[in-house]
Amino acid sequence: MLKMHNAGLINSALSFIFIIMSGFLFTEVPALFLAILISLSCLNLLIGKFYKKLNGKVANILAAACLIALFVVVGVSDTVKLFVSMMLLASTFKLLQARTTKQYQTVCLLVFFNLSTLYLFHQGLLETLLVSSLYIVNFAVLGYLDSPNSFKTANKQSVRTILFALPIAAFLILFLPRLPAFWQLPGPKLAKTGLSEQVNPFSIAKLAESDELVFRVEEPNNTALQPPYYWRSLIHDEFNGNEWLISDILKSQQFNLSRKPVAPQNYVQYQVIAEPSSANWLYGLGYATSDNTAVVSTYNGLLKRKGNLNKNIKYTVKSGSLNNVVLSDFEKRLYTRLPGNVNPKTRTLSLSLAEKNTNEEAYFNALLRYFNEQAFSYTLTPTAMTGENTIDQFVFDNKRGFCGHYASTAAFMFRVAKIPARVVSGYLGGEQKQGSTLNVYQYDAHAWVEVHFNNAWHVFDATAVVAPERLNGSLSQLSELNENFNENLGFGLKRWSHFKAINWLRNHLEELDYKWTNWVLTFDQQSQQNFLKSLFGNKANWITPLVVLVTLAFVFLGYFFYSKRTPLSNEPLINEIEQLYRWANKRGIKTDVTLTPLQNIANIKKQKPHLSSVLAKFEQIIIEVRYQQLAFTQKRKTTARVLLNSLKTAK
Repeated sequence: MLKMHNAGLINSALSFIFIIMSGFLFTEVPALFLAILISLSCLNLLIGKFYKKLNGKVANILAAACLIALFVVVGVSDTVKLFVSMMLLASTFKLLQARTTKQYQTVCLLVFFNLSTLYLFHQGLLETLLVSSLYIVNFAVLGYLDSPNSFKTANKQSVRTILFALPIAAFLILFLPRLPAFWQLPGPKLAKTGLSEQVNPFSIAKLAESDELVFRVEEPNNTALQPPYYWRSLIHDEFNGNEWLISDILKSQQFNLSRKPVAPQNYVQYQVIAEPSSANWLYGLGYATSDNTAVVSTYNGLLKRKGNLNKNIKYTVKSGSLNNVVLSDFEKRLYTRLPGNVNPKTRTLSLSLAEKNTNEEAYFNALLRYFNEQAFSYTLTPTAMTGENTIDQFVFDNKRGFCGHYASTAAFMFRVAKIPARVVSGYLGGEQKQGSTLNVYQYDAHAWVEVHFNNAWHVFDATAVVAPERLNGSLSQLSELNENFNENLGFGLKRWSHFKAINWLRNHLEELDYKWTNWVLTFDQQSQQNFLKSLFGNKANWITPLVVLVTLAFVFLGYFFYSKRTPLSNEPLINEIEQLYRWANKRGIKTDVTLTPLQNIANIKKQKPHLSSVLAKFEQIIIEVRYQQLAFTQKRKTTARVLLNSLKTAK
């Protein structure tokens, strides 16, 4: 059993780790279960201070209650969140009941597993640094369990271990083949992008409350990208009276392998780094295609992710115009369908405009003029509308809306006039960062209309006349809505970025996170091949395995000679005594091979009196084994090792 002062410190350190790990699940599990996890860790801090443990019966009742709460509150629909939550809960209870060194070591082992599961949800630079710090603390606790001298010294040794492992890890990432996992858990349902296959005018407005990064764009120096940037993600072709959906017909057409996407002519090329997402739709301008093996290009110029949704993905995009698109009669009917008897007042208005503007282009311009002249306004907090005729309410009563209101209304009015139209959801604009990088955030979510005439799809966006500033840059840079925008955001640096110091900090943190994402998280098989080719040229195929084999050979030889510095001996305790002598010599205490071990230890005691108790225990083992001829049992070996570790970590 641990000594009382050691147990209190170890309890506190491990409880602190569990509290931080629970905080990582803040956006993933319900607040009630999160409160249960943190309360259990705080309970352990409280009772651990007095080195008291829960009664077995009480602990079992509490564990059963928490397990029931787990299934009720977290649920079973998302198996990954359930697994992570259950593992963290079990580990917390293990700490509540730990008494012996071996039990605390088991808790430390469980902590390593729990820390690894956090990467299922968070992979950013700041999160990685925090998790790495928790790894260091956990290693220190393990070291402190073996040699309870100084927790500060144990932390230093833990840091040295991590730093020693970093170059090895970097070498393995850069040079070993990037093989897919042999098995993996189903991905957690990360709701990062927020876009949905169902577009409700109010749903996109809610996205303006989030400052989550969605994707970055790397523009080559010679790029021809020009604002406004309409980043297409989803096409919605069916209106049910309240929402715009993706019809089953369009879904089947998009992934019909017989309809291959056509590579755009006169395209511009750029790279996108997309964050983890809840859906597999990706982002591109205009008619977009990609040659990335992890990306599917659809026939209508959309991009879709093939692989794991929980990882960042970097892909190259070729974007062209949506010209030279001839619709079949079936497609014209598809893009002009409407449910009957909804929004009668808007229908009448649409037919009236169509009578005065007999061709598609004239109607297009007339509708823009209508939104401009009728005192419509752009807002992040639109008035709630209910009932069957919400478009009528918006057009004739409220006239205040977000992009989704204007897109839904315009698409409806084009279809009433028998002009093919569809709602497109994605993102508009982005914040220009240092160099040629563009950051697109959740609050940049946008919806607009694509209207077909003259054998081309044309972007219709009432934002161009209602809030023209929105077309350039990001929603966060729209001066008229600045106060409303900041009030909408949750707690974060972006909300306070009007302070120069905070904005400077935010920009630099984003720059670091970009480099981390670009260099580490998106380092896939293709990136590895490009890196090796840049190093070794066309000879990379045979030089790379040679470098790996030679490096591994040097590592193993180095370890072999290091472990052979002291020849092994069958004589009991000889290796342990040699380790003691080396420790003394490093600290300027000379040992004499002509003297007995007990005489050398007596000399060490004189120069290190504060370690006399540890040396006396080591001395007792020598007496028992060397002079009393007792067996050098496994227990004595373990005790000798613990004593040596205590000396090595002592000041």
